[in-house]
Formats: sequence, structure tokens, C-alpha cells
Amino acid sequence: MIEIENLRAAYNGKNILNVEKLSLEDGKITAIVGLNGSGKSTLLKSLLGMKRGERGNSGRVLIDGKNLSSLSHKERARLVGYLPQINQNANLDVYTLVCHGRFPYLGYSKILGENDRLLVENALRLTDMWEKKDKNLGEISGGERQRAYLAMVIAQDTKMILLDEPATYMDIKHQIEVLDVLSRLAQSGKGIVLTSHDLPQSFSICDKVCLMQEGKIVAQGRGEEVLSDGETVRSVMGVGLKKISDSDSIYQYNLVR
Repeated sequence: MIEIENLRAAYNGKNILNVEKLSLEDGKITAIVGLNGSGKSTLLKSLLGMKRGERGNSGRVLIDGKNLSSLSHKERARLVGYLPQINQNANLDVYTLVCHGRFPYLGYSKILGENDRLLVENALRLTDMWEKKDKNLGEISGGERQRAYLAMVIAQDTKMILLDEPATYMDIKHQIEVLDVLSRLAQSGKGIVLTSHDLPQSFSICDKVCLMQEGKIVAQGRGEEVLSDGETVRSVMGVGLKKISDSDSIYQYNLVR
């Protein structure tokens, strides 16, 4: 579990993040939803300590009861995995990239053991990238590259996984497959936190939704709880949501004007 208290972040002297209290639970999928520039990516980076050295940044982040500021980079990497929205097209094959997810657990030699190799294979199969494992990242599509990086984070085998727009570049088929993978990971006890601006998707598949606006969490709870007043989503996102009754629909909600 990640617990946040009075988390602040600033850029060029301007406050861009102000989260008073937020809990991100194990075994749950939490969506951080907001428009571009609302602070979603900044929040994830702050949870990893990536912005703590900048002037005006403060607050308390506990990871499994341990204060983030007291942990080394390697200790954090054993507790929390992170996938940024934009990943570099490194000159690596897919298998080697995914092996990087095991580095926080290895010694100086970086030699993988049997359990490490098993976790790498399982992550590649989960993300439907096993057959592409020998391909260079430059030889595969953007969506496949995103799934390769997702496999790397899964291979890291952390209790919490932070994902910044994880379905970027993916076609709808692989979006649905990845969401299914995330659901299975949550069922196994892992906490999944993802940023998104896709309202129907987030409200349909996530256990908890946090609406962000101008760096603040303005509403949080189960999808139906966030929608209960009828106007919060519309005021933040500019559109509303309506629950649909079609049992065959992939998502439970539709956008409405």
C-alpha cells in the first residue's frame, strides 16, 4: 500500500501538485483521471521520489509503512514498479529489455538465476510478447514496444505497479488484453495505479477512481460514488458519463454531452 499525506510539488516556482491525503491499496486497480496538464504524471513521479529534490516539493509518502525518503533507489525498485508514458527506443532485443526488470534483485554481475528467467518468461507471455522476444525494439510497432516495457515492469515483481497511460499506442484489441492482464495482477494481490483520460474505460475496470484537476484530487472512490453527484465528472472533464444496461458491452459507461 502507498499512503500519501500533504504531497506538494512545484515547477518554476508554481505549485503543480497538492494532494492532502490518498491511499493506493494492494489488490486494487486505481485510476488517476484528469485532463492533460492536471498533474497525473507529476503525482506518479512524486510517489517515486523523482521530484523530491526540487524546490517547493514536500510531503510524506509511505510504501508498506516505510517512508519513501528513507529508502535507497534499489529498495524502492523492489517495492514499486513504474512505467512512464514515453519509452525510449533502446537498441535492445525485447528479452534483454524485460530482463532489466530483475536488476534491483541482482548483484554486480547482473547474472539472472532460474527464478529470474522464469519471471521474465511469465511476464512476456502475459503481455503476448513471448514470440517477439528476439526482436529488436526498433523492429516492432509502438504498441508492441509499450507491451515490452510493461513486461519489464511486471518482471520486476513489485507489490505496487505505477503506469502512466499504459495503453498508449495500442489498438483496442491489445488495450483490452492489457487491462485483463492488469486485472489478473490485481487479483493476485498487486496494487495497480494507472493514469488515464479514458473515462468509460477507467470507470468500468478500476476499483477506485481519483479525479484530478489543477494538481488536486477533487473526488475519489468507486466509480458509482464519484458519479453520485452527477456534475463532478462533467465539471472536471467537460463531459459526463452514463451507465449502460447492455450486458454484452465491454465497458459499463458511455460518454454523454
